[in-house]
Amino acid sequence: MLRCGPARSYRPIALPLLAFAVGCNIDNGLSGKTANPPIFDTGTEYIPVTDSEDSSPPDSPVDSVPLESCGDQYFPAKNLPQLEECFSEGSTVGTFTPEVLWSTETFATNSGSVSCMMQPIVCSLTDDNGDGTIDDDDTPDVMIITYSPGVLRAMNGDDGTELWSATGGGQIQITGGAACGDIDNDGVVEVIAATSSGVDVFDNTGNLKWSFTGGSGHLDGTSDAPGIADMDHDGNPEVLIGNCILDNSGSKLGCGTGGYGTSSNVGSAAFAVDLDQDGELELVAANAVYDINGTSLWSNGQQDGYVAVGNFDGDDYGEIAVTGDAKMRVQDDDGTVLCSAAIPAASSSYGGPPTVADFDGDGEAEIGVAANSTYTVFETDCSVLWQYTGTTDPSSGNTGSAVFDFEGDGIADVVYADERWVWVFNGADGSVKMQDTNHSNNTWLEYPTVADINADGSADIAVCNTPGSWGSHNGVTVFSDADLSWRKGRPIWNQHGYSITNVNDDGSIPRDQDTNWLTYNNFRSGDLTPGVGYSGPDLIATIEDVCVDECVSDNIVVWVTVGNQGYTDVTDPFNIEIIGETDVGEVILSTVAYTAGVVQGYQTDSISVELVGVPKPLYDVRAEVDGGNSESLSEIDECYELNNEDTWGAIVCL
Repeated sequence: MLRCGPARSYRPIALPLLAFAVGCNIDNGLSGKTANPPIFDTGTEYIPVTDSEDSSPPDSPVDSVPLESCGDQYFPAKNLPQLEECFSEGSTVGTFTPEVLWSTETFATNSGSVSCMMQPIVCSLTDDNGDGTIDDDDTPDVMIITYSPGVLRAMNGDDGTELWSATGGGQIQITGGAACGDIDNDGVVEVIAATSSGVDVFDNTGNLKWSFTGGSGHLDGTSDAPGIADMDHDGNPEVLIGNCILDNSGSKLGCGTGGYGTSSNVGSAAFAVDLDQDGELELVAANAVYDINGTSLWSNGQQDGYVAVGNFDGDDYGEIAVTGDAKMRVQDDDGTVLCSAAIPAASSSYGGPPTVADFDGDGEAEIGVAANSTYTVFETDCSVLWQYTGTTDPSSGNTGSAVFDFEGDGIADVVYADERWVWVFNGADGSVKMQDTNHSNNTWLEYPTVADINADGSADIAVCNTPGSWGSHNGVTVFSDADLSWRKGRPIWNQHGYSITNVNDDGSIPRDQDTNWLTYNNFRSGDLTPGVGYSGPDLIATIEDVCVDECVSDNIVVWVTVGNQGYTDVTDPFNIEIIGETDVGEVILSTVAYTAGVVQGYQTDSISVELVGVPKPLYDVRAEVDGGNSESLSEIDECYELNNEDTWGAIVCL
């Protein structure tokens, strides 16, 4: 039933109620018959969809009349493309039969530098298919740093063939990390390597483009990993190292004065997210959060540590998981400590970078952390879900981990490499699925990377090696599934502080980065699509037209269509809201309770909403379905929550 009412305040701006009346009509535009609805209740009934096999759009609501000077318009129902993320094909779970795909342990250039103690990164550097562009249609490439000296190396993802090597200014951290992404918008990625006091930035062929050396005191200098993000949404990504923010030409925008995301052990891994959902990205440390100029937005006085972000309390804001120094804690978006716990069996300075995922398939995120001889998964209230004892990492105790649902069974498997083995644990209970000896490492801050490295449609695992007490491996080893049944991974994993939405498949950096925890709610995880047999809906709203002929009388008509890009019919009711941008902020002009249902793969007939007595000036209007892009306001469980809004994008009434 359609309902319209007075405007109310709309988060995040608190507003008083405005003194104007709002009316609304529904129009399917088919016959031109008219009816004058009441202001607050048209009495219009929608016919809900009850048969999920029905492939036709639902019946349209009854006809009604738009304002006199606004012509009768009709935007018909139509088919819509459906999102891959909303459906997982097949009825059987994949197998788990890992094998070595390739291993590169020797190099033609700088042949004495062969050991690797970093997390491999993956992106496309070469035009493999000859179409004139380098993008996600090409075979990905693998980048590592070897030592000594510190050498940045690029290898072909098909077979590990060496593409190039680079030493930059000679100060590449021998146990540091790298990142890749198109920072100058030329359509080709750059590769960024941590140095002892900043970063070296290389083009896709290994030529040094620029260096930053002013980061001393703002990074560890031993095992740091850079990050990339467009913090101010201007289309020019920033480069992050420690708590320093650089523009895409190497000029320092600012450095923080507090923590930079390190424990009392070694290293840091920089990244930026919109933690408080204010529209701007922040660089996140464990005890401080910084804006693009390095200004502290808050500092909570807690010990610094390694960080990850996720949604742990159901609101739209991000929470911070902090590990290191034998402890784990969870902080709210303002730095308030929500809970804390000791990492069982961890030595005083140990505990690696946290990983966030739904490990056990219960629909809620958990936090994984490695330390000493253990891997522990915590619930978000800091209680222990499970712990595996039997890993071997006495040298540093602060390695990280990745997560991926290899078989598509809905369980996020843990991928972890210690000094001796490459492990895969079942995320639900910690049972061992893989314990491979084609690996050795003295370990720092690294973890294995999961991506479709050879573009065969099945995910792979890349892990770095050094010789030591437990073996003599060097370089990098890539594992794949002998049956090619592992689920498809992305063709990119571009930085240590990785989340799915921080980079596009082609290596470009999003100008407006989607909030990862509102859709995927994971961190250092490659899980992009649902488990086998999953299907879900995906509601979208589209403003088809806005009639402003009667702005002089403070009246407008908005035509909206609602679509479902998912693979499941929506049968439950949801709200459609028309929101206006006014001098006093955003106000809801109309709320429509939509009960007709939306068939999968269809867009509805247009709905006309007549707004009477709107405030002026009215700078813009936006349509939102099912709470808009806010997961906490959503009533429908969708496979993708960040496309539920559409903005007209023009001044409506002055």
